[in-house]
Amino acid sequence: MIASNVMTKNPLTIYQDAKVKETVVLFRSTQLHDLPVVDDEGRPVGSVSTRAILHAAVPAYADDKLLAAMKGGPDIGSVYNNLKIISEKPVREIMDRHIRPIHADTPTSAVAAMLTNLHHDCFNVLVVDDDGKLIGTISARDIVCRTPE
Repeated sequence: MIASNVMTKNPLTIYQDAKVKETVVLFRSTQLHDLPVVDDEGRPVGSVSTRAILHAAVPAYADDKLLAAMKGGPDIGSVYNNLKIISEKPVREIMDRHIRPIHADTPTSAVAAMLTNLHHDCFNVLVVDDDGKLIGTISARDIVCRTPE
């Protein structure tokens, strides 16, 4: 079995110059946790996730050690205020650039291995055509739920 057998075709994407607030609108209207970010030609240049947006909004001083000592975190009002501020920034400023697109003929077993080793905010493997344009995404759910009986 190959990637094209399990990929979600024509995935929802966001352009790198779109505002973060446009991404939030898409997240509100879907069950997705991350979106491929594409350039004007439809080539993937990164991924943006709800976690990346939150990370950009939580004050930089709020690391794990400080939070453990404080027994809490920053005031949630300040987080929401920061979310409002970053909502006007372009997605390219907060997106994860650590993507390794694959081709549609990549063995599904290789894709499964890639998915178990993702270390960034992207939960999908991006599938591109010979011109490098995004044609699909594959999540762990896609592989598990589309397994032959």
